Amino acid sequence: MGARIDSAPALPDGTAMPTKASDWTRAARRVFEYLTALGVREPQEIDRLSEQVRLRLEIRATHAPLEDAVEAAIEETHALLDEWLTVELGIDGDANALATARAAVLGGTIPGWSARWAGLAGDALAPTIRAFQRDAVPEFAPLTMQASMIELCCHRLRRRIADAICRLFCQPDLPTNPRGERS
Repeated sequence: MGARIDSAPALPDGTAMPTKASDWTRAARRVFEYLTALGVREPQEIDRLSEQVRLRLEIRATHAPLEDAVEAAIEETHALLDEWLTVELGIDGDANALATARAAVLGGTIPGWSARWAGLAGDALAPTIRAFQRDAVPEFAPLTMQASMIELCCHRLRRRIADAICRLFCQPDLPTNPRGERS
């Protein structure tokens, strides 16, 4: 996703300083920006989703220290979206369906998806999301291909050198054409 912005402070040896879940103040701003970039515009939706991310971040920090709270918060936001889509569409374990569903909602053509994601809308969006999903992989269409001879340059050079040596030492009296080939 590119360079990290607002990454964790570094220790004198250059390694990242482990942070705690209480480092939410720095991560909260980035989560807000990330949610806005995903297309979530309503403040109530952003607040609800940010709170869910904060809770997930705290749970994650209880299992292991966080190296970078901002990065972990973005990862949790992404995981929260994927989990919602998996439940909403019932596509457990199908990575291709999840990717196409993510593209469908983030494409901006499904109204109200962010409210449903935040838990503020009751109407299921599964039929609408499925209507906008496109297959990520085209249909299998085998093509025929003519066989071609692959000739590496070193083999060709070896053959030319061997022919030249043979002309010089083996049969010097054979006539050759101007390009040095036998006739």
